[in-house]
Amino acid sequence: MKKLISILAGLLVAQLVLAVALNMTDRDYGAFEAKERLLGFEKQTIDRLLIEDGEGSLTLKISADRWVLPEEGDFPAAQKRIDALIEKLAGLEKGWPVATTSSASRRFKVADDKYERRVTLYSGDEVAARLFVGSSPGFRKVHLRPDDEEAVFVAEFNTWEVDVQADSWIDKALIKIDEAEIEQLAIGGELTLQRQQGDLQLVGLEAQESTNLEAVNKLAGKLGDLQIQSLLGEEEGADYQQHDPDLAVEVKLKDGRQLNYQFFQVENESHYILKRSDRDRYFEVASYQVDPLKQASREKLVVVKDPDQDAAPEIKTSQNEIE
Repeated sequence: MKKLISILAGLLVAQLVLAVALNMTDRDYGAFEAKERLLGFEKQTIDRLLIEDGEGSLTLKISADRWVLPEEGDFPAAQKRIDALIEKLAGLEKGWPVATTSSASRRFKVADDKYERRVTLYSGDEVAARLFVGSSPGFRKVHLRPDDEEAVFVAEFNTWEVDVQADSWIDKALIKIDEAEIEQLAIGGELTLQRQQGDLQLVGLEAQESTNLEAVNKLAGKLGDLQIQSLLGEEEGADYQQHDPDLAVEVKLKDGRQLNYQFFQVENESHYILKRSDRDRYFEVASYQVDPLKQASREKLVVVKDPDQDAAPEIKTSQNEIE
C-alpha cells in the first residue's frame, strides 16, 4: 500500500513539474504569433535605405520621385528591385523564434556588433525599422533579428538581396533605347543604315542588292538592348580617351537627338569600356553585346539578288495534267 502511495505521489509531482514547464513556455513564447509581421513599418513611407556589412555601407534614397545612389552622384538606381525589397521586408513574418539569447545572436551573426548585414529603413529622418541579417541555416533561408528584439527568427531571404555593392543597385537598363526610334545608325564609319519606309536600310546599295532586314534588325536590337554591367567613375575611363576607340557608333533618333558611342576593348577581359555622349560616367558593358556590332560587315547586311530570278519561270506540265 505504501509503495502504491509513493508511486501516485511521484506521478503527481511529475504532473506539477510538467504544468509549470508548460506555463513557463507560454510566458516566454506566447507573444510570438506565426502571422505577426517581423518589422512594423509602412512601406509607402520609406524614402531611404542604409545597408551595412560591418566593413562598408551603401545608401539608397528617393530624389525627385525616383531611387538614386547618393554616393555615386545620385546615379539612377533599379527602381523595381528596391520596391521589391521593401515589399519583401514588409511581408516578413515572425513564426517561432529559434533563439532568444545574446550569445545565440552572435552565433547566428545577428548581434549588434556581429552581423552579415544590417538594414535600416528611414521615413524622413526617423528610423522606421532596422533588421539584422545573419547566417544561413539552409537554401534560401537566413537568420533574422529585428533591432528591437532579442529573439532570432528564420525566414526565406538571401543575403545577396541586400548587397552593399553599388553595381548591384544601378539601373542597368539606363542606356537602352527603342530600336524603332533609330532614324540613322552609323557603325565604325563604314556602315550606314537609314530608315526608309519604316525599315532601316543599308545606304549605298547596288542594282542587284537589297538589305538583309533580319540581320539589320538584329544588329539594331543589340545596340538598343545594351545594358550596363558596371559603373565606373569619370576618372577611371579617362585613360581610354587618349587613343581612338576600338569601335565608334553614331545614332540619330526620331526626336532629333544624336548619341555617340565609343567602345574601348579591355585586354584579356570579357567587357568593353563605354563612353556615351549624353553621360558623364564611363560604363563596363559585356563583350557579347558589343562584338556583333564590331564584327558587322557589308556582306552580312546585304542580300544579292540572283539575276536569273527576273527571267520568266519555265512551266512544266505532266502527261497526266495534259490528258
